[in-house]
Amino acid sequence: MALGTSSPSPAAPPPSPQHIYTNTRTLGSPEPEGHAGGGYPTYTNVEVVNDGAESAAFKQLFRTWSEKRSRNQKLGGRDKLIHVKLDVGKLHTQPELAAQLRMVDDGSGKVEVWCMEDLHRQPVDPKHHGQLYAGNCYLVLYTYQRLGRVQYILYLWQGRQATADEIKALNSNAKELDVMYGGALVQEHVTMGSEPPHFLAIFQGQLVIFQERAGHHGKGQSASTTRLFHVQGTDSQNTKTMEVPARASSLNSNDIFLLVTAGVCYLWFGKGCNGDQREMARVVVTVISKKNEETVLEGREPPHFWEALGGRAPYPSKKRLPEEVPRFQPRLFECSSQMGCLVLAEVVFFSQEDLDKYDIMLLDTWQEIFLWLGEAASEWKEAVAWGQEYLKTHPAGRSPATPIVLVKQGHEPPTFTGWFFTWDPYKWTSHLSDTEVVEGSPAAASTISEITAEVNNFRLSRWPGNGRAGAVALQALKGSQDSSENELMRGPKSGGTRTSSSVSSTSATINGGLRREQLMHQAAEDLPEGVDPARREFYLSDSDFQDIFGKSKEEFYSMATWRQQQEKKQLGFF
Repeated sequence: MALGTSSPSPAAPPPSPQHIYTNTRTLGSPEPEGHAGGGYPTYTNVEVVNDGAESAAFKQLFRTWSEKRSRNQKLGGRDKLIHVKLDVGKLHTQPELAAQLRMVDDGSGKVEVWCMEDLHRQPVDPKHHGQLYAGNCYLVLYTYQRLGRVQYILYLWQGRQATADEIKALNSNAKELDVMYGGALVQEHVTMGSEPPHFLAIFQGQLVIFQERAGHHGKGQSASTTRLFHVQGTDSQNTKTMEVPARASSLNSNDIFLLVTAGVCYLWFGKGCNGDQREMARVVVTVISKKNEETVLEGREPPHFWEALGGRAPYPSKKRLPEEVPRFQPRLFECSSQMGCLVLAEVVFFSQEDLDKYDIMLLDTWQEIFLWLGEAASEWKEAVAWGQEYLKTHPAGRSPATPIVLVKQGHEPPTFTGWFFTWDPYKWTSHLSDTEVVEGSPAAASTISEITAEVNNFRLSRWPGNGRAGAVALQALKGSQDSSENELMRGPKSGGTRTSSSVSSTSATINGGLRREQLMHQAAEDLPEGVDPARREFYLSDSDFQDIFGKSKEEFYSMATWRQQQEKKQLGFF
């Protein structure tokens, strides 16, 4: 792996006095004035930066960075992409487009929403999807297909008024869902007010954020008679509506506002809004209020309008300049912890080959922070905290609300892979298919295929089948076949006894499995004949497996591969 210089600072290079940049356009000498006598240490690094050839590390020291263009130069790159109409086919086949637009698709996939109530997740009625409350936390699971493969994104939405206990419950419930889906969920942490484009798209322009707390099953509790909502967006894929304080100073001439009173709902059009904004506002008003709708143009408001807002007051009226799209280059860092401190080493000219299964990598695209978790990484629980620390201590003063996305090895979305020059989607797909589970045994393979077809929330990982699985492997499979099938379809049994099958092997078995002494803490050459050293735990009986691992086999194999390996190391099965 090609690594740069490691530094305890979350951004490389660290801010002065450790590093000084000079610009050859404004300074004649590469050594800044006062370097020796201006209080800087003698070991301070000095780097000469040419105007127009600034490095990514230099640009990230500034909140914004504008590239100079000649008068006749056409807009290109990301600036041009922002105005491209979404084409789902292109998003699927061109990950670089998906990455720059931050869109895996057009948001037309399956959506499930849960609200955190009493520290547990409660499903939200589909007719209330998109109606979020500032005092709550939500899990939004999005399921879509890309190139024939089902993929998932789990958004962890955190309201500004949510309590610490609710945020903790949000994270723990997300982990539970991830286990149910076999570790296949891409998890994106979203803070209220900083929703990414795709999050807006899945609600088709009808995302409304209320200020109060949600009641039972996500429905709003009692609210004040007069309420004001700010509508922002021009189409169904970029529109959101937020409740703001009901006073005149909250208005803005560039946008549209909905003022809901006891008897009427005013649709206020600012002088700077356009036709697309007005069209989307008419869609949103049906979600917020069923009262009589009255359109009001700025400057022609009736007296009751100002009375409802508590009287007139100054508000922003200047024309809003278009937001400039950030032009920062993505940067990749290898993460590690030394003496409790986060240490980052930058990978220059990075590629997919720099992603190692034992590492946690941080990809900074400026608008999002991706944390890639290798399947054998040991400090994955610290990943989100590392991302937050990176933002907190970044020299450019980054927003702590920047979305943080957890991506597991083998489940990378196009919004991540698109930042790499090339990406091989089959590099880590080494899991065996159902028909390859046990070589030479079509009946066993057929049985496992039937079991797998019955499972909705679990996905079995790799099973023994590398050519060494002999009579012992088949006997262990048969010994637990019936009970495993029943438990997978109906859940764990509460009691009952199990009769073991007869054993046609030279090694003694217990309830269809080998004795734990034959498998634990044994070298590969000392294992019974036919046992796969990499999957030795599979040959335990169901009762021994439950006693040693504290869970059933199907629960164990539904976990991510790296987590299975971690437990096996701790218990002597590695």
